[in-house]
Amino acid sequence: MTYIQTITESDAAGPLAELYTRYANSDGSVDNVLKAHSLNPESLQAHCALYIQSCHRPSPVSRAEREIVGVTVSRINKCTYCQTHHAVGFRKLLPKDRKHIADEVFTGNTTNLTNRENAMVIYATKLTLDPASITQADIDDLTAAGLTDREILDVAQAAAYFAYANRIVLGLGANLEKGEGELGQVPVESRP
Repeated sequence: MTYIQTITESDAAGPLAELYTRYANSDGSVDNVLKAHSLNPESLQAHCALYIQSCHRPSPVSRAEREIVGVTVSRINKCTYCQTHHAVGFRKLLPKDRKHIADEVFTGNTTNLTNRENAMVIYATKLTLDPASITQADIDDLTAAGLTDREILDVAQAAAYFAYANRIVLGLGANLEKGEGELGQVPVESRP
């Protein structure tokens, strides 16, 4: 599960139990990345708030585009937990004729991305590998690909969220396990 102690769903009480109920999968299980926070419910709440804001709240950057960023950042950081979870979620968001894109982004193949999507991948890659090297020219490239300043902010926020989540997963040893719930689920407060 993780390198540190975690509290299971059946042992959770008080605020932690409430958060587990709020952020549980449809089968009642809680993802290990969230259980990694179980010793500090406020940390779990903050993580979920950042995740929902970065990846699920209304934005001019589509949820699929934010998943492209998430899978890209997670692949670069070698976080197979997040890469796998979000590639499945990404696939669910794509129309039938583009479902193959999820597998391609999972492996780092950007051949079939639109210019806009590819610009996001290039930016997210640079932001992940060498954030201090970002310059106005990188922002200008995003603008040239059709992104507004608001969209650029949202892409940066999605990339930053995944950098954070990847470090929680990798730093605490969260892993995918059988019974963790269906991959690629959407938080309750983000469901239509």
